[in-house]
Amino acid sequence: MNNPKIALSPKIKNFVYFQPEVLRMLLLGFSAGLPLLLVLGTLSLLLKDAGVSRSDIGYASWIGLAYSIKVLWAPLVDNIKLPFVESLFGKRRSWLLLCQIGICFCLVSISYIDASLHLEKVIIFALVTAFFSATQDIVIDAFRVESNEDKTQGAAAGMYIMGYRLAMILAGAGALYLADAGSWEFSYQIMALCMAIGLIGWLLSPEPEHKTVAVGNSELEKRISNKLFSNSSHSLKDNQFVKIIIRSIFSPIVDFLLRFKWWGIVIIAFIATFRLSDIVMGVMAGVFYRDLGFTNSEIATISKLYGLIMTIVGALLGGYFANKLHILRCLFTASVLVILTNLLFTYMAGEPKSTNLLIAVISMDNLVGGFALGVLMTYLASLVNKEFTATQYALYTSLMTLFGKILGGFSGADVDAWGYELFFTYSAILGVPALLINIALMYREKMLNKK
Repeated sequence: MNNPKIALSPKIKNFVYFQPEVLRMLLLGFSAGLPLLLVLGTLSLLLKDAGVSRSDIGYASWIGLAYSIKVLWAPLVDNIKLPFVESLFGKRRSWLLLCQIGICFCLVSISYIDASLHLEKVIIFALVTAFFSATQDIVIDAFRVESNEDKTQGAAAGMYIMGYRLAMILAGAGALYLADAGSWEFSYQIMALCMAIGLIGWLLSPEPEHKTVAVGNSELEKRISNKLFSNSSHSLKDNQFVKIIIRSIFSPIVDFLLRFKWWGIVIIAFIATFRLSDIVMGVMAGVFYRDLGFTNSEIATISKLYGLIMTIVGALLGGYFANKLHILRCLFTASVLVILTNLLFTYMAGEPKSTNLLIAVISMDNLVGGFALGVLMTYLASLVNKEFTATQYALYTSLMTLFGKILGGFSGADVDAWGYELFFTYSAILGVPALLINIALMYREKMLNKK
């Protein structure tokens, strides 16, 4: 029996956000976004309610480094076959299923642990959750790039961020409301149950076509092997493990450098600094709101709920304009706006508690943050060679957050030493290097277009 089809007008049917490969990213983005706050911001509030010290809560934010160093195991995701399940579900889908099951298990485990008595156990399970979540990010990023043509990459990135941010609303505001209404145990168990949305996305997503070349057979791998083992024995050069190392680690990096030459270093520096301001500022944002006198419920409603809605709008705008306009100019605009919105927090720090001011600042900051991320993700997708999708995209996204998370771990001490006004000014200044590098990249493109 044929499945009934809904008749859509040509305009709606051809609208980029209604393409199946784009719509699926909403569910997969939700699956990726749900665990993040549950091991970072929401976990911090759980630890605070358990009586854990402010310094320990600050250091616990380094759990998020798992997302920044995921590039270290991204080659395994690109090259290791999971026994039994890959033959059933395919390369990307088998890894995705493993990650989603692992996240569910760890969230349930956290819910049963008393953080006031067994802080170390909570941290361990949060770390394992972050590991599975970061691995899931690797898989979904590769899945998104491989499932979409160039013309839908921007829309897919925007839809992914929308799903991601919807999940963050649930893991942020939703988890806080559930904890107030019931308990943290109840809240985390409901969050684990919500991972079923990701499983639905997994069920509805066919295995994408990805470019595969037999290990050791690509021209690039042969060139690298000849350079590395020109004076070595023939057996070492032909060793299967050595070939896998070359394919997994050396080839993606060499490919990137061959394509962009020394400008590759400039691009890496740009990726590493673009989100520095927002990440460092974001670690202390929730604590700042509390210190201003806002309640958990007010923070949940204004920052976690309304704020993330603004981020979703920004992400969709970013994905749209990245495909319609000059992408480096979009990135330049985003860089300027990120610096300005960070300075709004400096202003708010010198003012008494004001709900209207908080709403205004959250509106501007989250709209700009979503726009910046949507444009950046589209830019990163344009840098990927689809032969090394998972490894290269993981490298880019790891660099995007690594330095921000390292500096962010010290943000509590920075606030204690400087106060909020100077801290937020400092976080805004951190955005200047990306702005300058962006100008250099625009100059490079201008020179290339003249040739």
